[in-house]
Amino acid sequence: MKHKHIEIKKISSVIDEFEKFMDGEGQKHKEERIEKNRFLDKYFSEDNIEDIDEGVIRELIKKLWAFFSWNNKNYPATEMMKTGMEEIKEGFKILLHDVERPISERFDYVNENIRMMGPAGISEILAHIDTNYAIWNRRALDGLKWLGVESERLAENNLKGSQYEDFCELCREVLQEINQETNLVNDLLELDFLLFYISNNKLDDEDGEESSQKTGLTPKDFAHDAVIEQVTQLGDGLGFEVESEYVVAPGCRIDAIWRSRIANLGTISYAFEVHRKGSRDSAILNLQRVLRLEHSIQKVILVSYKEEIEAFKDEISTLSEDFRNSMCYFRVEDLRESLNHLDTMRDILDDVGLMI
Repeated sequence: MKHKHIEIKKISSVIDEFEKFMDGEGQKHKEERIEKNRFLDKYFSEDNIEDIDEGVIRELIKKLWAFFSWNNKNYPATEMMKTGMEEIKEGFKILLHDVERPISERFDYVNENIRMMGPAGISEILAHIDTNYAIWNRRALDGLKWLGVESERLAENNLKGSQYEDFCELCREVLQEINQETNLVNDLLELDFLLFYISNNKLDDEDGEESSQKTGLTPKDFAHDAVIEQVTQLGDGLGFEVESEYVVAPGCRIDAIWRSRIANLGTISYAFEVHRKGSRDSAILNLQRVLRLEHSIQKVILVSYKEEIEAFKDEISTLSEDFRNSMCYFRVEDLRESLNHLDTMRDILDDVGLMI
């Protein structure tokens, strides 16, 4: 007997509410899907992709849900353009039209070669080009887990192309199981609507402790560049000016910086260093230089997983009080949770018409 991925009673409990949602508020999501399909068909078809330019890339960033949480969408667009226009074109040609290559290779090529194009953005584009592909993002993962999919089947960190391929197959199987109960969800994009609805409306029904145990987070698996992007995304969402790979002085660089200009006080800044592995001594020396050379920096924040943060605290405990007081620590899992809450807050403000 084929293994079942979801709890059928969960589908039965949510489908009537979801149908009302799709007949009401969900209409705007359908319209966005149609508009996004038209945009991608127009500019990213095999015949037209060679003509895309910076304006098209900036419009793409505005349309993709993967960048919804960015307040200043010029930042991710500008970062993407640092890849180079020809390299961006080549990446999208490989992703969308080099069908002789397996999807895992095409996914990895874009993920590794086009700045700011991570798994959520890549999968969203693929899903709008071909409904055999699924959207991979935090809401989809939360929705699948609520339906009963085991965390072990869901790659949640540092997604690779082969894992995305498995994820699409899993979503197709889930769709088949849902279709045994309702004909309301007909393809993987409509499945994404359902998972989005569940993530927004049903997760609070779960016991908080049980829900956290189901997350399956393995923070040691984080990708360094992806976490830098999350740090800048969070800072942007909180209203700071942000910059990644900020050069303080020749030979001294910090992974990310948040800035805020305050009347009568000038500029205050917060510097972030993401540490996954490597020499702690070298990292500490660099952080000391950052504080000494950039006087606007109020705090330097080390971003890592719990065990690594504790190791840093032990080493820093013997250093000067001024340096110790200038240090803060941010766990990777707390960073992700902060972004989740930021997304939720923006969704609520958008619903009441307070977001531009």
